[in-house]
Amino acid sequence: MTQDHGSFGEFRRNGVLLLAATLGSGAGLSSLPFYSLGSFIAPLEAEFGWSRGEVASSFLYTTMVLAVIAPFLGNVIDRIGTRLVALVSIPLLSAVLYAISRFEGTIGQFHALYALAALAGAGTTPINYTRAVNGAFDKARGFALGISQAGIAVAAITLPLLLASLNQNYSWRTGYFVLALLALVPWPFVLFGFGKRPVQRAEKTAATANRGELFKNWVFWGVGISFAAVAVAVSALVVHMVPLLRDAGMTPIAAAGTASVIGFGVLGGRLITGWLIDRFFAPYVAATLFLATAGGCLLLLYGGPGLVPLAAALIGLSLGAEADLIAYLTARYFGMARYAFVYGFIYSMFLVGTASGPALAGRLHDASGNYNSTIWTVICLLVVGSLVILRLPRFEKFASRNPAH
Repeated sequence: MTQDHGSFGEFRRNGVLLLAATLGSGAGLSSLPFYSLGSFIAPLEAEFGWSRGEVASSFLYTTMVLAVIAPFLGNVIDRIGTRLVALVSIPLLSAVLYAISRFEGTIGQFHALYALAALAGAGTTPINYTRAVNGAFDKARGFALGISQAGIAVAAITLPLLLASLNQNYSWRTGYFVLALLALVPWPFVLFGFGKRPVQRAEKTAATANRGELFKNWVFWGVGISFAAVAVAVSALVVHMVPLLRDAGMTPIAAAGTASVIGFGVLGGRLITGWLIDRFFAPYVAATLFLATAGGCLLLLYGGPGLVPLAAALIGLSLGAEADLIAYLTARYFGMARYAFVYGFIYSMFLVGTASGPALAGRLHDASGNYNSTIWTVICLLVVGSLVILRLPRFEKFASRNPAH
């Protein structure tokens, strides 16, 4: 059987599961609160008098809570499976988004709701959905992961324009209400698309036995540090892209339309990265995408208005590579027996970076009155992430030296 025929067979057998994972990723915790926050900064600033830094810090609380619970969530997923976790988490996330749509209170209470969203919606993150996809695919694993995470790209493309229209014609409360409805869409697909897969006793024993070795392994820390640096950089740009472009003189709708171009970069990054890492060494692919994003940042600084859409697309490339690259590297280096546990820890490091980026950019803007220092900081972080990931070993070499993994 050829590799292509084997890959086609994987897609044919697991197509419904892949559809459920794609919809779940696009309407989950990693998509709806993150890609919507930039569109809500100005309306919330106008209604409550909060600063941009205060509003942008909201997602900090979501990601920091998720970073704390991610390893524990991963352990639960490895033990009871992906289906039950998602079916419980999806309606809980929707309930929190609906509560935000009815919000009246202080900035501290607003931040508390974003923290609660992490507890409620943790099972709708890539920790869960990439576990399902990795368990079903092998020959076409990279491309399948790219497709599943393309749901996030669709959210990045559509949410800025959708929410800009809702905010302008109705209110920011309507925007959050629509997000609550969108969060419920994946539930029936997960119900019928995800099967039950009990974890075997031998897998549980292997996962527990190797955890001490995991934290002594430099590859584990190298993957985490690289993606944490990139997460700081890219999340800062994504959340602040709309206000950045508005400061440059664009209208709200034009700024939202340009920001949505990031989503096309994310979509391309997901699919192209998935196809490439099935054929080329994944760290080389990742470093190339990170440096391309750094080039997009230089275009923002020096390229002029005509090149802003290209810059936005290049910025989206790194965001399009992160979740599926982490998932792919975790599975290839550390196997599937304890996949969600290992991914949960690496994802925690990634989330710390994601949480820090928007708040850092907001503070830098509040201090300087512009985003120039933010963009240069982003470029430096992308270069650091590229250099670290290029030092990772070949999968076969790592396996020969670390048979327990």
